[in-house]
Amino acid sequence: MSVQTVIEAEAFPLTVAVGPQLMLMQPVRRHAVEGLDEAYTEACLDFTSGIQSTGTTIDARWKVAPDHRHVLLLLHGRTPKPFELAVRFTLETARERHFFVKVAEDADAGRVSLWIYPDKEDAARAAVALQKQDLPLFGSLGIGVESDMPCRTLHRLGREHRPTT
Repeated sequence: MSVQTVIEAEAFPLTVAVGPQLMLMQPVRRHAVEGLDEAYTEACLDFTSGIQSTGTTIDARWKVAPDHRHVLLLLHGRTPKPFELAVRFTLETARERHFFVKVAEDADAGRVSLWIYPDKEDAARAAVALQKQDLPLFGSLGIGVESDMPCRTLHRLGREHRPTT
């Protein structure tokens, strides 16, 4: 996927372990790309009103830069409006790289799900709601993007980067 809109990540994802599942909660600004605002609105309506709308469908995958200095979260919205967006995580420390390797290891052992939220505060509120088992609040704050996110590509960060010649 060739993505035209790339934004810098506001923060690394919040993580909450729920049994064998790791939930990633990533802030992605509502107006980062045309079509995302509609997706947030539809997801909230679906969850809070009980009325089935057109739904929200967003595909996601990871991409590791060849130099291991960036990880991209690629989001491809299909409904209610199509969009393509990449969220770039700049990796400056071994600890930041290890975060993503750990996500890949968690995916190997169980499932990793991805939720996106309009801002950091909503992601934090959702994490607290999940811990308090307030599922209506948790679900109304963001979008469940992937229930079983493919993370195998993140294992590349655990290997030594080999410069190309």
